[in-house]
Amino acid sequence: MASQWPSFTKQQVFLATTLIRVAERQAQAAEREAATQGAVALLIEARTALLRLVADIYQVRNAAPRGLDELADLLAGDQAELNELRSLAADPGSWWQHIEFMVQAQQRPSERKSPAERENMIAVAADSGPDRSVAALLETAKALKHYVEMILERHDEW
Repeated sequence: MASQWPSFTKQQVFLATTLIRVAERQAQAAEREAATQGAVALLIEARTALLRLVADIYQVRNAAPRGLDELADLLAGDQAELNELRSLAADPGSWWQHIEFMVQAQQRPSERKSPAERENMIAVAADSGPDRSVAALLETAKALKHYVEMILERHDEW
């Protein structure tokens, strides 16, 4: 039976991209924030699915690695994807790092004002959190999609 991880991973990226576009069109801050948080959650899910996809490519079935260390333990070797992902995790400007920063920001309470409160403010202090602009999110989604397609092409069976 063929693996479902490639299509699932791509689907998560597609849905995240769709929600980013929805967020872009929202006039109300609460709706924009809801769509943005949904898109971030889907990007996080896509990154997790990517780890499962890589494990599946190397015949480690039914594994659920939640991070690169768990993936390394499962693969027990020096696989190209593991080295690439570790390199991306160490690169401050990479899509992996962008998602990592969003994980940290989204999974903990913050002192930021609610979207409705921000909408009524004249000036706001710069938020030091990850860039959740439409352009940044779309770039991350595009890079993740490209990486998924690249590893699938690399391991495509003839």
